[in-house]
Amino acid sequence: MKRWNPDFMSHSFTARLRVYVVGFTALLFILAFYVIFRFSYRFIREEAVHRADAQLDNTILRIDGVLNSVETAVANSSWAVGEELDKPDSLYTLLTRFVERNPIISGSAVAFREDFFRDKGSYYSPYVFKDDNGDIRRRQLGTERYNYSEKEWFSRPMQTGKAHWSEPYYDTGGGEMLMTTYSQPLYDADHRMYGVFTADISLAWLTELVNGIRPYPRSYNLMIGREGTYIVHHRPERILHETIFSATKTMKDSTTQKIGRDMLAGRRGMEVLQNDDTLSYVFYAPIETTGWSVATVCPREEIFASLDKIQWCVVLIAVVGLVLLGLVCGHIIRHILNPLSRFAQAARQIAGGDFQTPLPPSPYDDEMGQLRDAFEYMKRELAEYMEELQQTTVRKERIESELRIASEIQMGMIPKLFPPFPERKDIDLYAILKPAKEVGGDLYDFFIHEEKLLFVIGDVSGKGIPASLLMAVTRSLFRTIAVHRKTAGEIVAALNRAVADNNESNMFITLFVGVLDLASGELDYCNAGHNPPVFLQTGEKPRLLSCLPNIPIGVFKDFDHVAESGRLDDGSLLLLYTDGLTEAENPSEELYSVERLLATLEGMQELPAQDIIRTLERSVKDFAGEAEQNDDLTMLALRLKYDPDSQEMELVLENRLTEILRLEDFVKQAGQRAGIPADETEMVLLAVEEAVTNVIRYAYGDGEGLIRLTAACRDGNLVFELRDSGQAFDPTQVPEADVTLPAEERTPGGLGLLLVRRIMDEVRYQRTDGENRLTLVKKSRLTS
Repeated sequence: MKRWNPDFMSHSFTARLRVYVVGFTALLFILAFYVIFRFSYRFIREEAVHRADAQLDNTILRIDGVLNSVETAVANSSWAVGEELDKPDSLYTLLTRFVERNPIISGSAVAFREDFFRDKGSYYSPYVFKDDNGDIRRRQLGTERYNYSEKEWFSRPMQTGKAHWSEPYYDTGGGEMLMTTYSQPLYDADHRMYGVFTADISLAWLTELVNGIRPYPRSYNLMIGREGTYIVHHRPERILHETIFSATKTMKDSTTQKIGRDMLAGRRGMEVLQNDDTLSYVFYAPIETTGWSVATVCPREEIFASLDKIQWCVVLIAVVGLVLLGLVCGHIIRHILNPLSRFAQAARQIAGGDFQTPLPPSPYDDEMGQLRDAFEYMKRELAEYMEELQQTTVRKERIESELRIASEIQMGMIPKLFPPFPERKDIDLYAILKPAKEVGGDLYDFFIHEEKLLFVIGDVSGKGIPASLLMAVTRSLFRTIAVHRKTAGEIVAALNRAVADNNESNMFITLFVGVLDLASGELDYCNAGHNPPVFLQTGEKPRLLSCLPNIPIGVFKDFDHVAESGRLDDGSLLLLYTDGLTEAENPSEELYSVERLLATLEGMQELPAQDIIRTLERSVKDFAGEAEQNDDLTMLALRLKYDPDSQEMELVLENRLTEILRLEDFVKQAGQRAGIPADETEMVLLAVEEAVTNVIRYAYGDGEGLIRLTAACRDGNLVFELRDSGQAFDPTQVPEADVTLPAEERTPGGLGLLLVRRIMDEVRYQRTDGENRLTLVKKSRLTS
């Protein structure tokens, strides 16, 4: 026998690969089998519960239908008894017709109170019933041997004055069968009770009805009365002779006792029961009409029979598949990987600088052939790269002087005019950048696009001219990219790809990018290795904003920077800064630190953004003293003062149909600001698009013109005003299209206006100063 070599796995790539493939595949098989089994088990169990519940409900509905039909039949015929009181013998004829017309009723009686008919004896009760052959029989129940005044079906309604379903019983001397009786009190014209009118149902017939509804072939039903006595059971000897508690005393599983208690309490439920070495699912529910309860018992092996078959099939297929996979993988892997050793030897020579080393030939145009081509390509590229590297070094020395001028231009690109948006009363923003040297690598920028404030703060790695140039490029890229991306994560990802693609100097940039929805205060932000901002809120201590650090941009092109979201409430402030603030040093080489920054901001929550930054600037200057600083100092403070009723949004469109695409973001922001639900905002967008489309098509003809669309919250309602200086046209005077007519019979036009009127709560038109003004109002739920 060949002995196992422990070094075989470490030296044979083929053996390792085969073991890994087969082992991983086996793990997948096991996992798949487990998942299939668990999901199948859950699905089949849920399906069984649903199926049994449905059958149980069907059984109860069938029983309720029978009971209700009996009650209805008695109620509809009780008046006829009063008509026959002067002819008591004629009641037999009445009862005969009643039993014949109601097949589910096995017998019926009119039982009078004592001495009601003295000539008939103390107790008089004509009774008509069907015998075993279905023939109609008559009997007078008021005899010495049959004292019906003591029977539940008579005494209970006489005592309570209410209709009553009796507990099942064997009617000795009456119908001579197992039955249950429905009794309804009878009253005379003075509303005095003189007897009861009854209808009997055979338990044998009821048992056949209940047992005829089964979810599985071996499942069975049972029904118990108000005392727990079996009314219906698959073992007839237990009916009326045992209760659910007495029949289960010898069972080890106490679940049956709980089921019995739940059924007597009128509860609905499902339990798993060990019954005669058989695991069964028991579903039970009450019959509200009578106070009885019905249960369906389903054996587990019937429910999961299909799952057991699937289980063994999957195991067999998995074992056979793994054996075949191991054999096939070993042969294929040895054949494919044979050329790798020759490529390894050639690669070592190329790595040593011998770019003329010939590569072994590959007869196939497969992965091995592609690997050879890649090595060949690498040789050429390495040679070219070495030559280009020398030329690049010369060029860099030549353009350094020009970069100084570019750095000055770059610093001039930073926004320095504050307040930056004097027309906006909802934004308080201020920023500074103090370079530590002649040129700096910090940056900040901000602008508003489609009612969103996009802002960035960053710190380029390194110092001097390269950092300043990369800073200028990054700021320009931010402006270019941000208008075409919707989220901070997308902006950072695009910036990262753009910087990493041409990052020959291996520089990186820490960034914090934010997209603030000025309508709602929702903040979407992404941190790329930058210092976390400080969050200031009235009544709270200053704290660092919770954000993932990620890594700076320009390091890994495909790195997935994770974005996050939050909210700037009214009056809250966000302070962004670079490490030139927290890492500022004093003559003792102590750092300013985050803790000192948070302590300095205490009590400044209500100050304007400019005052906060100027205060921090003085604090850093006092702390550093005469110590020379190595990092740029950059800070940006942003506060949102949200007041929806004081703001108005505006969108200027050209009369081109392609401008319709700009409406979606505008309308959704307006709806969000007004508190309109998203589904209603979608409908409002349809109405606004239809109105704008009509203006584009007809207002200016073939000429050019502008269309102004404003949105504002007024008294809690969302109001759109559409203005153009085109031809006068009042759309509210156009009759609505009659959608009840076929399309070929309708007058052209009017459908769009119908849509607008149906969606918006108000549509108004006015021609003022040569302008068409169409006002569309959508009332919020709070004001409608």
